[in-house]
Amino acid sequence: MGCTLIEFKTKSQDKEAKTMTKTQKLVLTSSIVVLSFLFSACSHVAVPRGPIPVKMDVVGQMNVNKTISLENGVPDSKLTLIASQGFHKWYVDYRVWTSFIVSQLESELRGRGIQVSPDSQEILRVKVEQTGLHWGSFSTRCIVNVRVERKDGTWSKSYEGNNASPANLYRSIDGAVYKAVVAILQDKDFMNAVGR
Repeated sequence: MGCTLIEFKTKSQDKEAKTMTKTQKLVLTSSIVVLSFLFSACSHVAVPRGPIPVKMDVVGQMNVNKTISLENGVPDSKLTLIASQGFHKWYVDYRVWTSFIVSQLESELRGRGIQVSPDSQEILRVKVEQTGLHWGSFSTRCIVNVRVERKDGTWSKSYEGNNASPANLYRSIDGAVYKAVVAILQDKDFMNAVGR
């Protein structure tokens, strides 16, 4: 009987060990799945949602008798990491952002009496050089740096759009692009470069 009792305990221990192994495998597998979700980053591509029109009382009529052309100065379309917060990563495509700004500048210049045509020999190249997103206690800030230059290389200047929004990230992006466009349109050096 003593021998049978020892054999019975051994079987019982084997059964508990198998149950424990199944439980451990389940916990280990669940932990791996949960940790993989926690440590995998969510990626976002940030783009301006739409142009904010520049009112005429902010930038008035412009008197330039030349036809000009605006060109996207970013040669390639690629995603660039500009910010991260926790497990979230934010990317931008500078070519897309530049196209957006070029389109808005063309519209604003036409609305102020300047002729804009892709066939013009007076070419201004526009290029978004840097963008950043910054999170504060109560708002999100977007800073965008835009370079405008004459294609012949005789003039170049950088402009900054800096905007914070307590509402959401995309309002700060839209506001920063708007402020960069306003800075370009209000600049006397830009007007001199257009009028040359």
